[in-house]
Amino acid sequence: MNSTGIRSLKARAGIDCKGKPILEVDIYTEGGILGRASSPSGISAGEHEAFVLRDHDPAWHDGNGVFKAVEMAEKVVFPAIRGMDVMDQRALDDFLCQLDGTQNKSRLGGNVTYSVSLAVLRAAAQIQGVPLYRYLNPGEIHTIPLPTSDMFAGGSYEKDTMPMQECTVIPYKVNSIAEATHILCKMYKILPEVIKEYQGGRRAEPGVQSAFVCPSPDFMVAFDLLYETAVRAGFEKQIAFHADCAFSEIYIPERGTYNYLGKEIDLDEMLGRLKALTEKYPFLYVEDPVDENDWEGWVKAAKVLDKTILCGDDLTVTRIDRLQKALDLGACGSFVFKPNQVGTVTEAMDAQKFAIDHGMFSVPSIRAGGVNDDPVADMGIAGGAAAIKQGPPKNGQAIHIINTLTRAEEEIPGSKPFDFTPYIRF
Repeated sequence: MNSTGIRSLKARAGIDCKGKPILEVDIYTEGGILGRASSPSGISAGEHEAFVLRDHDPAWHDGNGVFKAVEMAEKVVFPAIRGMDVMDQRALDDFLCQLDGTQNKSRLGGNVTYSVSLAVLRAAAQIQGVPLYRYLNPGEIHTIPLPTSDMFAGGSYEKDTMPMQECTVIPYKVNSIAEATHILCKMYKILPEVIKEYQGGRRAEPGVQSAFVCPSPDFMVAFDLLYETAVRAGFEKQIAFHADCAFSEIYIPERGTYNYLGKEIDLDEMLGRLKALTEKYPFLYVEDPVDENDWEGWVKAAKVLDKTILCGDDLTVTRIDRLQKALDLGACGSFVFKPNQVGTVTEAMDAQKFAIDHGMFSVPSIRAGGVNDDPVADMGIAGGAAAIKQGPPKNGQAIHIINTLTRAEEEIPGSKPFDFTPYIRF
């Protein structure tokens, strides 16, 4: 009997940090080791992401139940993978892909395949007694991804506010993860005071994932307030910005325009607004400024927004084929790494390696509908990612990420925070 073979699988419906059902999978080896994992989901999700299997019963959590996913994991997946070795992640993931047989995991459900894949990974790491990042990369690791914090939330998160989804601070000029964390914590503490002054004494309004609701529909105001916060904190020379536009959410495909605060504008006008923003403040990267299916628009944006690097999320969805197309066209120079988008650990790690090997940088990200033990920091450390996309240093997801990075820096002798210098355009 192989002690590292899969003995049993138990699945259940839990909840994510948005109070929405989420699939959780337990895998036990013959040796009694438990691997447990959940697959997160996004509020803003690209149409090319792996399919999320839900019940669509309006009487139960507004159709977001995952009992079908539970049954799929226990009745279809487990009998097929029983006895497989958790120490062979690639073989397991390749088999899951074959069992599903579709590009977007529409048969089994990407939430099923990813939960099983990640549970296997965690069981294997426990068997070896090492952190996930070390199991994924037993070789040399030289850099630690920088923690970042989304400070303002809008777009599909806060529909009645600014159209941009996230306004993020990147402490990129630091010598340690501790220093980066200090900057984020201090700015998050000071920002409500700056917002209150802007609003004439009215308190800052909390938004999704502990970020704040922007007090203006104009995203330029959000970054004005963030820069003022950095100045008051004394960090204006150590920080840069990232904007998650998520403009696929406001795109009107039949007319090729964008619904900007109730007004239809074309891509040229939208890019003009973003160009003014990136020329006023230091931006390391701008995410999803164009609809996910408008490749020509992305190429145009890459030329217009020449003070920053474009970053694909809905465009690339952690898939090698879409990353290859982005590279071929010159559409973007970085990508958001979300392993659940593609459906297995191996596919995700292969995509990250492909991108980095071809000159892109990787930005692993939590999902809005996630859990507090998201493995993206470990995957980013293992793969050489640049920065981790997360909320402010308050919610459980962000705290888990920051503490994972802090521990890794301590555990890996000689490691340094990722150096953005080769990518700076401002």
